[in-house]
Order: sequence, then structure tokens, then C-alpha cells
Amino acid sequence: MQVERNLKKAYRSIFDNDFEGAIHWFEQALADGPDNADIHYRLSITCARSDRLEKAIHHARLAATLEPAHLEYRSHYDRLQSKELTVMAKKQLEQSDARHRGLIKSAVTLLERAVHLDPLSVIAQLWLAIAYGELQQYSLALQAVQEAKQLPQDEAITKQLQRLEQRFKSEIN
Repeated sequence: MQVERNLKKAYRSIFDNDFEGAIHWFEQALADGPDNADIHYRLSITCARSDRLEKAIHHARLAATLEPAHLEYRSHYDRLQSKELTVMAKKQLEQSDARHRGLIKSAVTLLERAVHLDPLSVIAQLWLAIAYGELQQYSLALQAVQEAKQLPQDEAITKQLQRLEQRFKSEIN
């Protein structure tokens, strides 16, 4: 079957670290099996690894829609949406200054939704803490920092969280 051959080529491309090739072969497989949720899911993962977030979300949504009872597909879609919301909020925070409280509040709303969709996203929690801090809501900022500290993180994030925690504690006292 052509779908199986294309999938084998996609997996071979992944094995060879050729993610663009893998995307091509997954798309070829979908041309012959457009309602195959698993192929949409695997294409979504490959797109996400290739920093093609919009395309990854599209295929994750299709996988979750085609098989709504499949929790892994739904969870993957939620994580990607969280990532997208975090990126959007980060852009808003970087554009804002003290005169643009509306942008900061909008960023908080996006980040709260991002954290809801992916409670394990330390990046969403970190940016939520920063956004609360910008609004001078230091207790909420500190709470977000403390929740982020409970999550797996790298050394750079750990240091950033420590700096934020010190800053917010000093603002509260």
C-alpha cells in the first residue's frame, strides 16, 4: 500500500535527521489517507520539532478532531496551543511599556490560558510571573514563580526564577 511506503520513507527521514523530508513523506501519506488521525499526529510532532508551529497546530487539531477520544492527540494539541499562546503573550509583553496596561492584561489572559492548557510548561509559568510583575501583582507573580520552580527546568530558567522570586519578595515586603 502506498500509505505504508510513504510512512516508511517518513520514518527513515526522521532516522536520518531529515525532518523536512519526513514532513514531505507524511504529507504524501496523508494524500492517500487524509482521515488518518495518527498520520496527522505524527506530522504535527515532526512540524513542531522543525519550528513550524502553525502547521503543527493544524495537524494536531485534525488528529484530535478525527479521534476525539484519543487523549494523547488531545494533550498534544493542548500543548501546542499553549506554546502558541505563550509566544503571542511574550510578543505583547515585549511591545508593552507602562502606558500599555491593556497589552499586559491581554498577555496575562493568554498566559493563564496557556498554563491551563499545559500545566507543565515552565516557560508559560515564567512569562506569567513576569506579566503579573509588570502589573505589580506581586503575590500572583510570586505564586507563578513558585509553581514554575516545581517543574523540570534547565539551569538558566532556575536562575531566572530565583531572580524573579527575590524581586517579587522584596516588592511584597
